[in-house]
Parts: sequence; structure tokens; C-alpha cells
Amino acid sequence: MRVSIASLGGAGEIGMNMYIYETDRYAVIVDCGVKFTKSDEPGVDLIIPDFSYLNTIKQKNIMLILTHAHEDHIGAVPFLIKEYADTALVCGRYTWDILHRKLKEYDLSVNQIYIDDFKTFEWGDIEITAYPISHSVHGTYAVFLKMAEEFKVMHISDYKIDAAPVTCAPFPIAEFHKLGMDKVDCLMADSTNIVKQGFTKGERSVVKGIEEVFKTSTGRIFFTTFASNTERLQTVFNCAEKYGRKVVLEGSSMIKNVDAARKHGKLHFDDSILVSRKQVEKIEENRICFIATGSQGEGASVITKISENDYSNIRVRKNDTFVFSSRIIPGNEHRIIYIINNVYANGGRVITADDLPIHVSGHASKEDALLLINLLKPKYLVPIHGEVQHLIKYKDMAKEHGMDEENILFFLAGNKLIFENGRYIETEEIESGKIYVDLNTEQLISAEGLKERKRLAINGAVVVVNSADKAENINENNIIIELIGFEIKQEYLDILKQSLIDYNQINNGEKIIKEDFKEYAENTVKKFFKKRFSKKPLINIINTKMEQ
Repeated sequence: MRVSIASLGGAGEIGMNMYIYETDRYAVIVDCGVKFTKSDEPGVDLIIPDFSYLNTIKQKNIMLILTHAHEDHIGAVPFLIKEYADTALVCGRYTWDILHRKLKEYDLSVNQIYIDDFKTFEWGDIEITAYPISHSVHGTYAVFLKMAEEFKVMHISDYKIDAAPVTCAPFPIAEFHKLGMDKVDCLMADSTNIVKQGFTKGERSVVKGIEEVFKTSTGRIFFTTFASNTERLQTVFNCAEKYGRKVVLEGSSMIKNVDAARKHGKLHFDDSILVSRKQVEKIEENRICFIATGSQGEGASVITKISENDYSNIRVRKNDTFVFSSRIIPGNEHRIIYIINNVYANGGRVITADDLPIHVSGHASKEDALLLINLLKPKYLVPIHGEVQHLIKYKDMAKEHGMDEENILFFLAGNKLIFENGRYIETEEIESGKIYVDLNTEQLISAEGLKERKRLAINGAVVVVNSADKAENINENNIIIELIGFEIKQEYLDILKQSLIDYNQINNGEKIIKEDFKEYAENTVKKFFKKRFSKKPLINIINTKMEQ
């Protein structure tokens, strides 16, 4: 009996989680997420996995199961469904409510099935059981797969061991202990927070810190966290009610997530606490709390726009308090600093987790991870959902605590682990990669296309228009040179133009097909900018009249 586990994203990186469990005739995809862009990826809004590998297993029956509603686990689903419309989808009710709205935006429908807590269902020769676990968003599951009757895998993505969360399910320690007593062959486990000592604190540990914000703030409060963090949002609503503040929700994702959480009974507050943006001016400043998107300083987010005084009738005022209740994703630090400086420049103040205990992670720390291993006692351990350093440190930790090094498998996106008769055989390389998404144009950009965009951003472009009808007629009047994204002195442009005009002299005035001029012009421009300016601009040569 041979089974395999592959990754198209999420192993060796933060985000873009996508894993594939296979037997001979069936496959289960666990999660299909996005990765968020960095500042050096111009014109890109999202990064999704390259799904090409699925073409190699299209003869199999394929199902997608989603562990929870975070974008790095569900954000790429619309793009997957566009390509593979027959994919069956299984998820929790809360996750479906969030995803369904997303699919409607793309005018997509899917064959969807709900997860039932602790209930086993079958997909061919794969048995699947979903275990509700604690995280920062309601409806998070660990997925237990029994493959081809005997190989048992626990896939646990985002989690922490919180026995008394605010709204989420407590971690099912007893059930995991039972699984461990019955043998688990392989544990695929989140490694994101493995560098943190101890246990990750429970969500209730932030209550006092958030209450302190409401006690001490004399003006308006602008509170931002991940829109899907239902645990944190409940605490904010509780504090607003306790300290007599009305709440304004800003940002489409915030409004959608609050609606979904209330619908599923995981967010409770009285309707009277909500007010609209238009009503704000009629209410005293110390009686208002905005809950808005922008915890990562996204350029188009509500918090960013407010800090720039560029959001409707809302301007930063003296005594305003801006609260960032989330961890800063690496690479976003400069965006947060930009907002902080804007707020202080306009008389407000900013509170982060460095100032008060207003944030705890949703991910397992070192002791959580050790407890998980001790509960399940897996034969094989595969760290996932983290950068390379996290995977290696997880491996080192497990080895230090008695696990055989040969049974701790290093696994990256593009890898496929092969097991036969319950034993690890080898790791294969599979087709994988990243696809870059421009949401404005709905364009999917390859790695080569992104490279060209970066080149354009750094080096600019040169457009040469030749309106001569024949090679011998090329002169200074029918050659136009346009520079895009940079400038040079006119004397250099004149030198370049003369080099292009010299084309008909080189060819003795003979009739030349336009491809020859295009090739000559492109090489001339390329050499000119490389030699004089060490630049490599994109080059476009346009012949408007020259005969072929």
C-alpha cells in the first residue's frame, strides 16, 4: 500500500497553504490559500499556488477540505474552482459563510459539504475526521486522515492549546490523547511560533490590556485587528458596552466577518451599540470606538486612509487613540511605522502590543508543540506552515526531546513524501511555483512576467517609433524616442537617435524587411543604456510604415 503527501505551498514559507494527500484513486487537498505581497512585487495583489501538478492526477477523484477561514488557507479557492470546477469542497459552516461571499464575487458555485465535528466521512479509500480546535477564528479544524485503511495522518494547521477561549472551541486534549493511544503514523504540524518559549497565552489574557485602553482613552478609539479574529472582536465589543462607547464598523472584510460571526452565534452584542459613520459627529468623542481594517498597514485599508486624512469625513484629531491588536507580519513594519508617524503628527497616539498586553498569537509555541507530540505520539513528524528556520527549529526541538531524527522529515513546497506499508520511502520533486494576481485586471502573472514588471519599475522603458516607409528614408524626422519612468539629457538622446539613423548607412540603402531594423534598433538601444547608464530598460521598437 502506497500513499503520498505533497505540498504546493505553505511549507518553508508563511502563507499560500496547500497540501495534497493521495492514494491510488483518490486525493484530498487540504487548504488552498494566498500569500500576501511584498513592496518589491509591483502591481501584484495576491500570490497563489501554481496548480499545474493537479493536471498530473486529474484521473483521481479530488476533494478540497478547508481547515478555517483565514485568507492564507482559503484565499486561492476561487482560482482553483475556475480551473477545476468539479472539485468537491468540504468545510465548516462558518468558513463556508466567508468563502461563499468570496465565490459570489467571482460568480462561481461549487459542490459543497459541511463538516460535522468529530464525525468521520469517507472519500473513496480515505476516511476523514475533523476535530474542532482553538485558534483566533471560529470554526478551525484539525483534519485526521486514515488513508487506504491503515496509514493515519493528523494535519493540524493553525492552532494553539487554549482550554478556555472566548468564542472558539477549546482544544480537544482528551480526543487527541485517544488518537495517540491508537497510533498515529504521521503528524503534519504548524511550526510558525516554534521559536517562542512556553505555551501561547489564551485569548482571555488580553482582556485587561484592552480594558485599560478603554479606561484611559479620552478621545475616539480606532481599533484594528484581523477581521477574522472573532475572539478579539468579542472582547472589543464587550469593552465598548462596558465603558459606554458606540461602535462604528469600517472596511468591507470587517463588516462581512462580523456579520458571519453573529450569524453563527460566535459574536454577541446588542444592535443599539452600532452606529454609522454619518452619526459619529453627533456623539461625544469619548463615546466612540471605530473597529476597522488595516492591522498590517495595507495601502488601501481604512486605518491607513484615516491616518492620511483621506477617508470620508474622518480626520485624525488630538486625543485620538489608534490600537494595533495583532502581530506585524514580517515585511509590513514600514507600513505600520508610516501610520504611526501620521497619527502622532496629527495629535493622536498609538498603542501596540509593546505598550500593553492587547495581543496574543493564534499559533502554538514550543510547549504547545511538545504537548501535541506527546499526545499523538506520531511515528513520523513533518513540520509545516512556517519558514525554513521554523521547520528546522521544530525538527531540532523534537530530536532534543527523544524523537528519532530519521523520522522527522524536512518538507518544502514542491516536495512529495512517499510512504509504503506505513514506512517513509523517499521524497520526490513535483511541479510547483507561484502565480501572481493583479486583481484590478484579473490577470494571472507568471514568475517571468513579474520579473519583467520589476525590471520596468527599476529600469523604466524605451519606446522607439520608426515612421519611415523604407530603410533608406530613415532620418531624424521619422525616428521618435520616448523614455518611460526615467529621463536623460537631450544630448544623450541625440546620440542615440543618430545611432539609429545610421542603420541605412550600414545596409547601403538596400530595402530591408522591418524585422532587421527592429533587431538592429533593439540591440543598439540595449548597448547604449547598458554602457552609458548601467540600465536595462524594457525596449519596444515600433515600425509604422516600413514595407516587409
